[in-house]
Amino acid sequence: MSISMKSNYNFQPLEGYANFEATTQILIKEVIARGLDFEILDPENNLIAVFCNDKEYIIHEGTISDANSLIAFWISNDKWMTKQFLQRKNISHASGILLADKNQEVTLKNLSFPLVVKPMDTDHGIAVSTNIQNKEELYAAIDEAFRFSKKVIVEEYHEGQEYRFLVIDFEVRAIAYREPANIIGDGIHSIEQLIQIKNKNRGDDYTHPLLKIKMDEEVLRHLKKQNLVPGSIIGKGEKIYLRKNSNLSTGGDSIDVTDEIPAFYKTVAIEAAKAANLKIAGIDIIIKDLEKEPSNNNYIVVELNAPAMLSMHDFPYIGKNRRVEKYVLDSILNSK
Repeated sequence: MSISMKSNYNFQPLEGYANFEATTQILIKEVIARGLDFEILDPENNLIAVFCNDKEYIIHEGTISDANSLIAFWISNDKWMTKQFLQRKNISHASGILLADKNQEVTLKNLSFPLVVKPMDTDHGIAVSTNIQNKEELYAAIDEAFRFSKKVIVEEYHEGQEYRFLVIDFEVRAIAYREPANIIGDGIHSIEQLIQIKNKNRGDDYTHPLLKIKMDEEVLRHLKKQNLVPGSIIGKGEKIYLRKNSNLSTGGDSIDVTDEIPAFYKTVAIEAAKAANLKIAGIDIIIKDLEKEPSNNNYIVVELNAPAMLSMHDFPYIGKNRRVEKYVLDSILNSK
């Protein structure tokens, strides 16, 4: 996959609405551009009402609306339930087990290292640990995940690159490769200093499309695996990954690859959205080899996201602005 590594990230907050999440800012800008009336209901919860053709449309966080049914939203919000619906449609996904008690004995009879641990019902990569190699790491990850959820999933780890497919009304409108948090050495600054430099154009919360890289336990664990510490100085041009999971919430980079992904993986994303009947969805897929057609050995659908982040597609770290808000607003306005 050919990607220019020069960033063209150029997000500017929407004047008067900079306190809203970036995805909501983008949708409000489209509403204003269309000359539609709207009302701010609850700015802290990114809740607005849009008025069109004598109808009212309530929109939460830019994409949560009547376009998706309550049951579709519920399915996507429960990672274990998502697996069941993917299974029904024979869509490849990671095998795993569900833990209801952190003291429950974890059976690895049907699973083998490396593994992934994640809370059942959180988002934004919260308490997700990947590429776990041994029982010590496993039990530490389980304890961390239980801090955020009453149930925890332990599942197989799959090698590959993770992509977010934005599916609207069962059409793929944008695809982003989410590269895990990383820095590129200059032979002068330490890893910690390079993180501070990269963080200058990023936000502390979702009012910005890209968030700052934080030096947390997961970052320290991955540095240790590479025999590095925050004070290490790496060579000029050398790229160091700081974690395995690629969530933008943990400092990842979004790279637009909409024009480079084969059609057969776009079909997988559409079928995954249809599995839960999600009309607006962010579908996360890990793909080992883009050139090979879909098979159980080459891809897995990781998650279905009813709250579909739009800002990564409009303001990627690298690549085109796909202006996806026009499709989202069309879908919402056609939902009644």
